[in-house]
Amino acid sequence: MRGTIVARSMLAALVLLAALATVAGPVHAQRQRLPLAPILPKGDEVAPFFEGWYRNDDGTFTLSFGFFNLNSEQVLDIPVGPDNFIEPTEFDGVQPTHFPVRPRRDRGVFHVTVPASYEDGERAVVWTITANGWTNATPGRVGIPALQLDYGPRAMGSVPPVVRFTADGPAGQHVQGVWGELRTATVGEPLTLTLWTEEVSVRAPDDMVNQVVDVGLSWFKHQGPAGAITVEPRRVVVEGGTGKATATVVFSEPGEYVLRARIDNWDANDSTGGDQCCWTNAYVRVTVSP
Repeated sequence: MRGTIVARSMLAALVLLAALATVAGPVHAQRQRLPLAPILPKGDEVAPFFEGWYRNDDGTFTLSFGFFNLNSEQVLDIPVGPDNFIEPTEFDGVQPTHFPVRPRRDRGVFHVTVPASYEDGERAVVWTITANGWTNATPGRVGIPALQLDYGPRAMGSVPPVVRFTADGPAGQHVQGVWGELRTATVGEPLTLTLWTEEVSVRAPDDMVNQVVDVGLSWFKHQGPAGAITVEPRRVVVEGGTGKATATVVFSEPGEYVLRARIDNWDANDSTGGDQCCWTNAYVRVTVSP
């Protein structure tokens, strides 16, 4: 009798799992992560994140995306394709393909600008990543009040730095940032990267703590082959926030790369990545020959 009950219980469990798979996709998509579960060094997921949306003056909207590599040691390179794609396809190709362990959680690494027709919130831009057999997707939508971002200054006046690739070149600011001209390099040979930064935050006259804020600049591999890049120095500090920042990068593998610089004034009390302020992205394509 007891064996019959156990068999029926097992059958009921199998039926329930099958129903879940039919309704909600693969069973592994239902995995629950316990709050105190240990961080895995490898074999875990990469989660895409929708950070929020901006309303632009021309009627369009900007969607900001980031990611979280849940592995503590495994660096992943996932090319644009079936395991790393954006829908609608017209927006595909701007997302990162390199997911480091430092930082594991990186905010606002790229953006997508959508037309005014997205204002109704019915249409979404969806970024899907499959890593180590786990698939995660995040939809970016306009209209969710809690996720609306703005370009205005923070509580103490902080705004993202203005960034240029040449002293008098085109300027970029915020998550949209600025693109530099195509560069070329050779495997094993250092390539010099230079940016000009300008701190344009407006501080109150009596705010002596935040009157002068340094700007920090860090370079990352955004897209490219699985080979490593080495950047020296890893982080450049521009004292006072305005000036030239220079670093060198060495590539271990040939191919087509996109490098991203994050230029931030996070020394200010009202500026952190978690607050979605205040940094600017700078991107440059590099063709690396053997």
